[in-house]
Amino acid sequence: MTRFTIGAIALAAGLALAACQQEPEQDPMTAGPDARIDERTDPPAGTPPTPAEAERRPLVALSDTEPAHLVDAAGQALYVLEGNEDGSRCDAECENAWPPVQAEASQPIAGQGGVAGELSTMPRADGGLHVTYNGQPLYRYAADSGVGATAGDGVEDQWGTWSLVTADQWAQDQ
Repeated sequence: MTRFTIGAIALAAGLALAACQQEPEQDPMTAGPDARIDERTDPPAGTPPTPAEAERRPLVALSDTEPAHLVDAAGQALYVLEGNEDGSRCDAECENAWPPVQAEASQPIAGQGGVAGELSTMPRADGGLHVTYNGQPLYRYAADSGVGATAGDGVEDQWGTWSLVTADQWAQDQ
């Protein structure tokens, strides 16, 4: 019994000593340039933001993927429907396949890419606000499989022809 007790005490003392020798976590706001800061990982790609994250993140931004295109806060590609300036060509059935980008406030939030001047909103029939780019309502494509997916570009369906809003397109619009 004595050997077991001495061994257990030695093990506990070794663990306690190792714990005391670990570097304390640094506050990233006060740490110096050479300080080690534990890396934090972002949620997996395609994970929708929590409501708190969505409040802090831009509503519409320029993607980091090629071709550069407009994306929402979750990184989902954004599309316009040709000839749908007033939003009337996309009905309730359409919105199941092409969910509209909606805003809580009258002015949508713009992220990276300098798209703020072209972003606005228009009233929806249900009383909400539809986010527009250069006067055209923006939509996501339900069949896109996550961040970086652009399967909706060039789709022709009963509502018309859908286009990804690319960086080249808005550069020509400005």
